[in-house]
Amino acid sequence: MTVAERRRLRPVPRERERSSAVLVVAGSELTAARIEAMLRGRSDLRVSVSGLTELARRLDDRAAAAVVVLALPSDAAARALEVLRGLPSVEAVVLLSSDPAAAWTAQARRLGVRAVLRDDATAEELAGAIVAARAGLVALHPDALKRSAEARAAEPHGGAAALTPRELEILEMMAQGMSNRSIAGGLGISSQTVKFHVASILAKLGAASRTEAVTFGVRHGLIAL
Repeated sequence: MTVAERRRLRPVPRERERSSAVLVVAGSELTAARIEAMLRGRSDLRVSVSGLTELARRLDDRAAAAVVVLALPSDAAARALEVLRGLPSVEAVVLLSSDPAAAWTAQARRLGVRAVLRDDATAEELAGAIVAARAGLVALHPDALKRSAEARAAEPHGGAAALTPRELEILEMMAQGMSNRSIAGGLGISSQTVKFHVASILAKLGAASRTEAVTFGVRHGLIAL
């Protein structure tokens, strides 16, 4: 076997998977340490901890975007989300809450929340939510959609039960009076994709117009204004 043939037979090194930066903000040092310990064992996550007061500075100093995990009381979480608003170094936000239904609000979604779990989530659940949020998906504890599910169960036609998380998100944006172009810009998708989503929403809700769809959503608890 020639030298050239031996070289061709050498295994090609696999490209290392790009790890995700995760920044944990918790209401206490103990909670922060617990979450950090839960995630430290994963080679695909680079975990660090920040306090609420230095959160903006820590994110400004980062060279790459990070998924932010918030484990804070509701008032503090709301303040943190305002701090995070519009920061390019925030890839997505994961909320840990004792009341996922209360945490999964229209405002939270506007401010970049892509996952809501209970504050006693396991390491596997939290890591999975981070990966999903980073991929642009929505990860929710079942309690987060409990109120909407109850409203849908009361609806005799049941069309609302088929709305996806993305369609619920777009329905809320419609309720804010946003145009298809504005929705597309806010979600980072094309106007044509938004148009398809709106058509699907109208069909599933049996609505003849955007206004009728929004009215249905508000009355049946699908969206909160």
